[in-house]
Amino acid sequence: MASPEALLFDLRDAWRGALKDGLVGLYVHGSLVAGDFAADRSDLDLLAVLNADPSEQLLDVLAALHANLDGRHPQWAGRIEVEYVSIDVVRQAAGGGIAPYRLIARVSPGESLHLLEATTHRVVTWSTVHDSGRVLLGQPADTLLPAFDAGLVRSALLDHVRDWPTWVMRMTTPGAQSYAVLTMCRALQRLRYGRQLSKRQAADQTVGVCPEWAHLIKWARDWWYGHGHDTDSGRTDDVRRFVVELSAIILSSEDG
Repeated sequence: MASPEALLFDLRDAWRGALKDGLVGLYVHGSLVAGDFAADRSDLDLLAVLNADPSEQLLDVLAALHANLDGRHPQWAGRIEVEYVSIDVVRQAAGGGIAPYRLIARVSPGESLHLLEATTHRVVTWSTVHDSGRVLLGQPADTLLPAFDAGLVRSALLDHVRDWPTWVMRMTTPGAQSYAVLTMCRALQRLRYGRQLSKRQAADQTVGVCPEWAHLIKWARDWWYGHGHDTDSGRTDDVRRFVVELSAIILSSEDG
């Protein structure tokens, strides 16, 4: 199996050759940068910054690139998340709003490559890349990307928290359910305590402040980092209750 670094360099060279001047910057973020990467579990998270919004024509080019990459590295197929966004959209978002009808493109585990509307929901990712993204191509992230106001990032993260009770209803596998639990732990730690933690760190910290959910949080952590399989039994009802309850706790403390 190719190492994450080998795959990233292969991706960088392929994208640079195909997109040429259309690709302004390419950055890796997420668990590989945060130091909490599980080689047989974690996804590779990348942000590709373009000089113009992605289009249907570009989508065809990107689909071929991703198909070729999966063919060269089949062990990583389905574990690569790339978001494609124009530098102009990121700058608009940092200024407080995105003009209507602007588009980004995304491919992620369980989600095929597609275009979608650019919204301030994505500010959480873009600000993270600005703060800690590792450059693969182009200028350093904190040079190319604008800084984001802390209040704007917080507002976007709260929007995610409001949406999670809806999102979790579609999550039926133990992998998706574990991800939901760990993500909510991270949101709690960041919004209530100002701590930007990895999934594992956030789970360990949240066990102490939510002892009534300790068994579920430990299950999610141990499944994620302990080689769990999607043939294992999930915790559908408990996970849904946890997400709904933690979302309400976070939002009520915000309102208060």
